[in-house]
Amino acid sequence: MDFFQFKKLAKVLVIIGCCFFISQAYAKIPEHFQQQIETLSYRPLNNTGNLQIATDSLNNTWLKGQLDKSYLYAPVVLYIPNAHIFAYDLYIYNFDRLHLVDPNLDSQDNPIKGRYAQHYIVTDNQTYYINLYQAPTDNLRIIATERSQFGVMEAKQLLFIGLYYGISVISILINLIFYIIFKDKRFITYCLLQICIFISLFYEDGMFYYLSNGSLQMKYLLVWNIPITSFLACLFTGYFLDIKAFFVQYKIMFIALFSASFLSSLIFMFYPDKLLLNLTTILSFIGPIFCLIIAATQFRKNVYARFLLSSFGIIVIFGIGYTFYLNLSAQELSYFDINAFRLVSALEIIIITFAIIYKVKNIQDQNHKYRAEIESYLTNQKSLKNTADAKKDISMLDILRIQYDLTPREAEVLTCIWKNMSNNQISEHLFISVSTVKYHVSKLYTKLEINSRNQAMNLRKDAKY
Repeated sequence: MDFFQFKKLAKVLVIIGCCFFISQAYAKIPEHFQQQIETLSYRPLNNTGNLQIATDSLNNTWLKGQLDKSYLYAPVVLYIPNAHIFAYDLYIYNFDRLHLVDPNLDSQDNPIKGRYAQHYIVTDNQTYYINLYQAPTDNLRIIATERSQFGVMEAKQLLFIGLYYGISVISILINLIFYIIFKDKRFITYCLLQICIFISLFYEDGMFYYLSNGSLQMKYLLVWNIPITSFLACLFTGYFLDIKAFFVQYKIMFIALFSASFLSSLIFMFYPDKLLLNLTTILSFIGPIFCLIIAATQFRKNVYARFLLSSFGIIVIFGIGYTFYLNLSAQELSYFDINAFRLVSALEIIIITFAIIYKVKNIQDQNHKYRAEIESYLTNQKSLKNTADAKKDISMLDILRIQYDLTPREAEVLTCIWKNMSNNQISEHLFISVSTVKYHVSKLYTKLEINSRNQAMNLRKDAKY
């Protein structure tokens, strides 16, 4: 046997081995069920290449696709990278019979963890069928790749999203720490806003599915998280630009807007219609867009409005683009995919975090300046008070003595007059004669420009400091 014959025989043995593996690994379905699947009225699915779509009598959505020829008899991983499709059934051929493939099991039937439902397959036919049940087909992608390539692709993707999660978590922790230190509402509001955005991307990346081994579906998470994120974005704008009074002016409009958003989210839980989801999304975007308009009006005079407009503006644009990309399945909007949104979000986190730190630092500097001015003012007031107290310590008698050049004896006589003493009483009190008392009283009248004792008493009442 020459080399080429040996190579041909080895290839045949590999094919037989693969086919035997296929026949043992997957559950064969009844023939009548296979006929029902194959005879459905399939039609091309828009913008999805070789995919075809059909609906059965139970209103389940079926897809029919074709694998690349190079994947025949090769170990392949097939999955749908869409967090909104929680579970589906995959059917592949084996010797012209359809088999159901269990998800998240490797070639040895060992359970594996993934961000989405993964099917490890080896098949001898390019055609496969998928039962999506009632899952949406918007922006549907089905990826089939060799297992070795799948590991490389997943590692690169996890590295990319891991960088974003690292930046996001660090930003959340920094803002939380700064809030504890400075007690500034900008930090805690932005922290909550980042948590909401983090949850949305964490969900879209299939991380909840990964952590819960596929048991945590949370299909109503986004319909609630979107309006909450919108509310926090508007609240943060008010704190960041110090325009809370402006929001009070439009309070009724914002209350009506967010009430409608949350009401549509609540109705969606009982009637999960796509129109309600789109309505919730549109209502949720109105608030942030209005905030951007407010920031635009302050673009020239407020440097923080420029920060907000440049970062939040890009986020809102990419958020709207990503929403249209998901709902319209428009390939021309593919540059608004989740990776682009994640990259823009990471840049926004860095810009806004530094802007908040810069703003709070300025506020702290202003507070120190105001505190120094207040301390200086209080010091001056204390000095003035001390001077006034010193003046108060000077008696009215001393003021009159200085003002009218009274002699010590005249001052003593004036004090006695203020005590309602008569001339005789003054004479006895000061040990001088009555005539001497009269002399000093006469001198007092002349110096003080008064004519009676009553006027002397009034001098005491009218004395000014």
